[in-house]
Amino acid sequence: MAHSKQPRRSVLVAARLITAVVSLAGAEAMLWFGGYPRWWAMDPQWGTTPPEYQSDSILGWQNRAGRFNLAWPDLSGTTLVTNWSQGRRATAEQEPAGDAANRPRVFSFGDSFVQGYQLSDSETLPWIVQQRHPDVVVSNFGTGDYATYQSYLAIKRWVHGPASVYHLFNAFHEGRNAADPNWLRVYKKTRGGFFFPYAELVAGDLQARKSPGNLVWYLSRRLRTVAMIQDYRDILESYGRVRNKRQLTQTLLMKMNQIVRTEAGKFTVILFDMSPPERKDYRKFLESQSISFVDCDRPELQDKKLRLPDGHPSQALNELLAQWIEPLQVVMDYSPEARSVPERR
Repeated sequence: MAHSKQPRRSVLVAARLITAVVSLAGAEAMLWFGGYPRWWAMDPQWGTTPPEYQSDSILGWQNRAGRFNLAWPDLSGTTLVTNWSQGRRATAEQEPAGDAANRPRVFSFGDSFVQGYQLSDSETLPWIVQQRHPDVVVSNFGTGDYATYQSYLAIKRWVHGPASVYHLFNAFHEGRNAADPNWLRVYKKTRGGFFFPYAELVAGDLQARKSPGNLVWYLSRRLRTVAMIQDYRDILESYGRVRNKRQLTQTLLMKMNQIVRTEAGKFTVILFDMSPPERKDYRKFLESQSISFVDCDRPELQDKKLRLPDGHPSQALNELLAQWIEPLQVVMDYSPEARSVPERR
């Protein structure tokens, strides 16, 4: 029987190349239609330093003192951002003078939700609280892209003496605390001393860590299939620490409460954006630790009309939140004698 004629080698190579190209194009199309990876929609400048921030040797970054008129791609006009000393955003027309030390203090810590991302000064939650309570001094330590861990570090730095301390907590802080890939990913290499601080639990103790960020590969910016490879590579690299993010976050909340109570203050957690199971779990945890909290489990929280296009709270939602946290926790006795023995240990 005669053997069938074999195709030339060049034809086989060409056929395999065509098959590979078609397969790659098909995979790219499927990923494109599926919207994968979501981080392809990131700002290509992510990782550069906005003018309203400066590097910090402990926090990674903090708000830079000054006045900034900022423009946003999805909003018309500009917003006025005024930052005071100590990395605080303004809560009044003028930064408090020295005599304000004799008035009760209310500190707000958290991420861009507290800071007031895309909002002018007077539209932020701490500003609204200050207007409702002119007898106290409200400080806004909220900073864009912060994790609970950075708020913990900021509380260690700035809470000295009795104060009422609020921490607005979103469930996505868990990933940031453990430096999940979504938080570390940058399109531009960080410079000028900026870094991502996070923590790991080692034998029950907090261990400080730093990362310069995970730079998106050149080909990952152009091919979704390569981006998928990098995505899974980053997931595997971070799995060991991210799997303990809930325990890590709860440990941070306990330590934040301990710091504030040691200073004879009051610590309150604001439970904001989270799923029903997450909310239930954190309510149970905070109750078990006797940590005060405000649960924002209200239908208004799901109203898109009360959110900016990217999901941040609008002024209207901040007005509601200012009502939800009433009665405002205030430390009335500012003297050192107000501290109880257990709190001073």
